[in-house]
Amino acid sequence: MVKKSFIDNPAVSNIVFYPRKVPIPANLGPNIKILKFEINKDLIIGGFFYLNNATFPTILLFHGNGEIAADYQYFLDFFFDCGVNLAVVDFRGYGFSTGKPIYSSLISDALPIYNKFYEWINENGIEDSLFLLGRSLGSVCASEIGANNPHSLKGTIFESGFASTYNMMTRLFRVSGPGITPEGLKEFSNDTRIIRFKKPVLVIHGTQDWIIPFDEGKLIYECIPEDVDKKLVLIEGAGHNNIFSFREEYTTPLKEFIQKHK
Repeated sequence: MVKKSFIDNPAVSNIVFYPRKVPIPANLGPNIKILKFEINKDLIIGGFFYLNNATFPTILLFHGNGEIAADYQYFLDFFFDCGVNLAVVDFRGYGFSTGKPIYSSLISDALPIYNKFYEWINENGIEDSLFLLGRSLGSVCASEIGANNPHSLKGTIFESGFASTYNMMTRLFRVSGPGITPEGLKEFSNDTRIIRFKKPVLVIHGTQDWIIPFDEGKLIYECIPEDVDKKLVLIEGAGHNNIFSFREEYTTPLKEFIQKHK
């Protein structure tokens, strides 16, 4: 079993994470709310809630590496056309979240963030219909939350995500060292968690994704138990960072998934 001291070693974190820091914006539109969740006494997780309609379902999105929650203000029509509100939260050290990102924190922070946000939507009169979306590196957070099968969760969407942490570490980030084996990384791997899912799952992946190959999307789908309502959508020609430009191919199955399970 790999020690957290290794997977969370600064040398590894410096390879895996690309944090961007921004201050809390002063001027926001009336439909944008600042999210600040105190996960523990030393950690604040920040993000934004983009309101479409309080009676609509909400997607809680964990973004990809190199992205921040504020970026998604430029994609609001993309998600709003699907009939949802959108909340996006940052990892440690990204946006205006405090702390420094380490791999194990993607797992340990995920469920507390979900629980805090679920309390927030209820306190703010938002419809009690909540979905997860884990994009790319955010699939780690979605896997952890989904594996806990919270009663309030309607379903999970994996987009451009990965199943095997070993594959990601060795193929994408070229990390090697003691314990960097499939067995050694098992406790940190998404596939270890995905086999415990009980709620519906939609998997979306581009066939031209050279960062996280679509084989990882297929593996996510295969790891989901057979008695779970699940669907795999491979978008022909889509890459990792241009998948939103395949609007109809992305939003059509997303709308159907939300409508079916909301």
